[in-house]
Amino acid sequence: MHNNSRRAYTFNPANYDLIHITSIRSPQKELTGTLPRLMTIYDLFQIQSDQYKNTSRESFFQKFLNNIDLQKDWITCISEYTRQEFLEYTGMSTDRVFTNLQGANEQFYPVSDTETIQLARQRYFIPNGDYFLCVASYLDPRKNVPFLIQNFIKLITEQPNLDINLAIIGSLSYKSPEIITLMEEIKAYKNRIVFTGFVPDQDLCVLYSGAKAFIFPSLGEGFGIPVLEAMQCGTPVITSNVTSLPEIAGDAAILINPRDGDELCQAMLNFLTDEDLRDRLKQKGIERAKQFSWSKCARETVEIYQKMVN
Repeated sequence: MHNNSRRAYTFNPANYDLIHITSIRSPQKELTGTLPRLMTIYDLFQIQSDQYKNTSRESFFQKFLNNIDLQKDWITCISEYTRQEFLEYTGMSTDRVFTNLQGANEQFYPVSDTETIQLARQRYFIPNGDYFLCVASYLDPRKNVPFLIQNFIKLITEQPNLDINLAIIGSLSYKSPEIITLMEEIKAYKNRIVFTGFVPDQDLCVLYSGAKAFIFPSLGEGFGIPVLEAMQCGTPVITSNVTSLPEIAGDAAILINPRDGDELCQAMLNFLTDEDLRDRLKQKGIERAKQFSWSKCARETVEIYQKMVN
């Protein structure tokens, strides 16, 4: 359904049983005709969050939603949280909207070799000693990185004997001015906080495995794959008690209010001082992650296809 300067592909609906649209760049109904359409919804933050108010992302996503035929199309959502948000926003019939949970890639597994972990730490300049890990990628405001940094600094200031660092998977840029300003304000502690830049999955698996805990205080997720990745690597998790994250983490993580710094500080301190807690959540996390997989996601997707054509 793409035209470009080298080749034009003509889409003929008669050649297909259905169409599954996994991007908000969806084809217009005029192009797909009467072909049954399944659309994947990841989240609704682009129309719910003040971050996107009056932006092109908000208007583009709204056009995508307007293109949905509430009577004839089918919807799959990546979490029950997202499904409920979508149903409330659109009023679509519940029997046409499904939850289809995602999974973490199988290449995320516990790495125990200390030399492998040490080499990965050196590659990304993570200081010696224990470290917390956070995956924030593009440092989107929803990832709540300033909140994490501020409360990490609070913890090590109030507990100066703690030998702990913070490694954040992501790159500082002009798009993250609040974090840049914050890092300037805490120069005395900058050697305790590392922004790794991009980390490929094979290294990320190792960094998860070497971390004392994975901290993910996000303000909102449609699913929350990093939580599963950490659990598969045997890393105990602290994450938020909002949006989809309790649904994914279950009772295999410490859930905190992502706006309550005292809760986060206490959770971090608990992980550093309570080995039994870490071991218990490590095992719970490994078992929890087994409930999610891409193969299960694929099987459930095929079941939806069968409903559509029958």
